[in-house]
Amino acid sequence: MRLNPLIVAAALLAALPSYPQKEALKAITLENSEAYMKFLSSDNLEGRRTGSEGNNAAAEFIKAEALKLGLRPLPGQDDLFQQLRYLKIDIVPGESRITLSDSCSGHILSAGIMPLMPPSDTVSLDGEVVFGGYGYMNSEEKYNDLAGISLKDKIVIIMTRMPEIKGNGMPAPGTGISEMTEVRKLPLIMLQQARAILFVADPALGNDISSDLLSMGSSYQLTPLFRKQIFSYSLNAYAVTTETANQMLSGSGLTLKKLQDSIASSRKPASFIIPNLRTHISVNVVKDTVTSNNIIGYIEGSDPILKKEAVIFTAHYDHVGKDASGNIYNGANDNASGSVGLLNIASAFSSLRRKPARSAIFLWTTGEEEGLHGSTYYTENPPYPLEKTVAAINFDMIARSRRDTDVGASLTGEIDITGPDTIKVIHGTESPELVSIATRACEESGIFPIDEGKGTHFSGSDHYPFYRKKIPVLFFFTGLHKDYHKQTDDYEFIDFDKLVSVSKAGFVTGYRVAMQPDFNVK
Repeated sequence: MRLNPLIVAAALLAALPSYPQKEALKAITLENSEAYMKFLSSDNLEGRRTGSEGNNAAAEFIKAEALKLGLRPLPGQDDLFQQLRYLKIDIVPGESRITLSDSCSGHILSAGIMPLMPPSDTVSLDGEVVFGGYGYMNSEEKYNDLAGISLKDKIVIIMTRMPEIKGNGMPAPGTGISEMTEVRKLPLIMLQQARAILFVADPALGNDISSDLLSMGSSYQLTPLFRKQIFSYSLNAYAVTTETANQMLSGSGLTLKKLQDSIASSRKPASFIIPNLRTHISVNVVKDTVTSNNIIGYIEGSDPILKKEAVIFTAHYDHVGKDASGNIYNGANDNASGSVGLLNIASAFSSLRRKPARSAIFLWTTGEEEGLHGSTYYTENPPYPLEKTVAAINFDMIARSRRDTDVGASLTGEIDITGPDTIKVIHGTESPELVSIATRACEESGIFPIDEGKGTHFSGSDHYPFYRKKIPVLFFFTGLHKDYHKQTDDYEFIDFDKLVSVSKAGFVTGYRVAMQPDFNVK
């Protein structure tokens, strides 16, 4: 049968994009992924918290690598950095103290305390002290540690975790209850107008400052200076050692262990005002203005008309830094993995001899962990027209896979991590076409997409500010795991094969959107 030459020519033209696309995928390598990850998740960067030296070092690294790959500033810009300014409040080392005065014995003790969050200003406060048990309330169990005691203007000391009340199904201390337990206690106590909260580790844990408290703590407070209304707060919440807590209780003749045993055996609270005790808390802080940067790289499209439009790829490079005790949270999956993914995708775009019709923008954001600061700032101060941005594709936590040990609760109280050959695809409902392109790209890249639509995590990452600007969005995401926002989110647990596969799927998705003239035309 003789073929129609016009049909053959049309078929060949239709197939042309696939060849350069497949060639470009060779630029996404395991070796590069490992090298990028090794640097971005190293202890040297001290967890990459916004406003820190480690965060700035990560930004300089990404910028240097982006320039090596041929990315350039956006049209009209002379640098890859977009600057965000903050007020930084730091605790003065060694100047956080608690002083105890027993009016009966005349005993005075001064000891160090650990602020769980730097207050907005210097602290000097005193008051009577209430032992509040676990600070736990449960109406169904008819249990309330704080019932019948006024907390107004008091300093409240409570134990971490939850009470062991035998026979009622309540969990025993130290059995892996989510750290969110302590976070939930804070507003319940502060709403009763307490002056301060002192946390002490449950005696069953056998340590002075529990991991529950360390993960709550932060080495400094940031207040964004780029918002119209500056919000600062003072959270008077501190951790004290078991020794200090027992010193506070000494006038009552009780200890933490005795009180814990009493609660467990009686199945009733054991809260009371500690007699004859006055406590003074002092914290000194220092304030400074610091900057952090979004990194924005640009590859111009090849079509004279369509190159004025762009596909934007996003990932945040910041993480949570160090806790109040100086322990480093490297954030390998969250979100060194997404940052590596963007470098991988940029390398694929850069390797193309002929660039796609539309332009490509690569945005590494800062301040995501502080509240989507970087992506919000970009969309509120767009250096590239949002009306010319046809799609935003976000990568956050893309390189962990389910392990046998992934059971129990994460920081948010849930585990939903994907397997080695799956990835969650979260999206709006505005562009089924974008979802269809992404689904096929994933399958071709050897990873099965789990369509979550506007799932639980839809508003929790950097695609969301773009969605609010009515731009079609995609979010590639592994799901949560028990190491989320913990010290154990580290290099050794990264699934590099998965990272490469998701990077390839992201590139293919963006490439096809950039090549399709009628994409999202309504």
